[in-house]
Amino acid sequence: MNQNHILKFRKIDKFLIESLVHGHLYFAPPDKLNDPFDCKIDVVKSWKNAIAHSSGSAKETLETIYVNPEFHELINQAENEIKNYGVFSGSHRPALNSAMMWSHYADSHKGVCLIYAMPMNPKKFYKPNQIKGIQNVKYGNNLLTEWIKELPNKQDIHDKAFLELYKTKLTIKGTCWEYEDEVRMIRNISGIVPIDKSYLQHVCFGLETAEDEIILIREIINKFNYNVGFSKIQRTEDDFVIKAIDIVF
Repeated sequence: MNQNHILKFRKIDKFLIESLVHGHLYFAPPDKLNDPFDCKIDVVKSWKNAIAHSSGSAKETLETIYVNPEFHELINQAENEIKNYGVFSGSHRPALNSAMMWSHYADSHKGVCLIYAMPMNPKKFYKPNQIKGIQNVKYGNNLLTEWIKELPNKQDIHDKAFLELYKTKLTIKGTCWEYEDEVRMIRNISGIVPIDKSYLQHVCFGLETAEDEIILIREIINKFNYNVGFSKIQRTEDDFVIKAIDIVF
C-alpha cells in the first residue's frame, strides 16, 4: 500500500470548520497533549531503571554510557528540541464503530470522524526535513526502560541508537490507551500544516450529530472542492453496538 489511512475524531467547532475551509492539519506541541505522560517519559530515569534490571556485560555497557557527560548533554539538547515538535494523532484502524472514540474525542457522539489517506512516504507530504515520520504507537507500562535494556544487544543500530531512543519516547503510551490504536505523525515544529484536500476521503457523522451541523459540514465540503464519501453512525440490534451507514446527499 502507498497510503496510510488515519481516522481523526473531532468535535464540531470553529477549529474543525477552519481546518476544512483551508485544508490543513494541526500538529500539537507535546505539552498540549491530553495525556500528561505523553512524550514526557524521563529518559535518564528509564536508563537508570534499565541498569538496575540488567546484569553482566549489558549492565556494564549501559553504565559506561550513563557516566559519560556527553550522554547527558545530548539528553538535555534533545529534550529542549522536542518541546517545539508537533504531533498529529489519529486512529490507524477502521474504528468507526468504536463507541469510546466517539465518546472521548467527538463530543460524546455529536461530532464527526474524518478519514484521511496519507502518503506513506513523508517526502510526498511535507517539505524535506520537516517530518520525523509516521509511526504506530506502542502500548505498555515500561516500554522505554525495556527498549534501553535491549540496546546492548542491538549491534546493528548503535550508530543511530540516540535517534531510535527518542523515536521510541515519542511513540509510546500506557496500556490504558490501547483502545485508541493510535498512529501519529511527528513534525519538527508544531502548528498548522496545509495538506492536499484529496487526502480527506470520508466524513462520518456521529450518532448524535445535529442535523443543522450535518448540513453545515456538507455545504463546506461541497463549496471547497472536496471529493468525499459520507456516512452516519447508527445503533444496531445489539444493546451496545454501533455501525456506520453510508449516506448520499
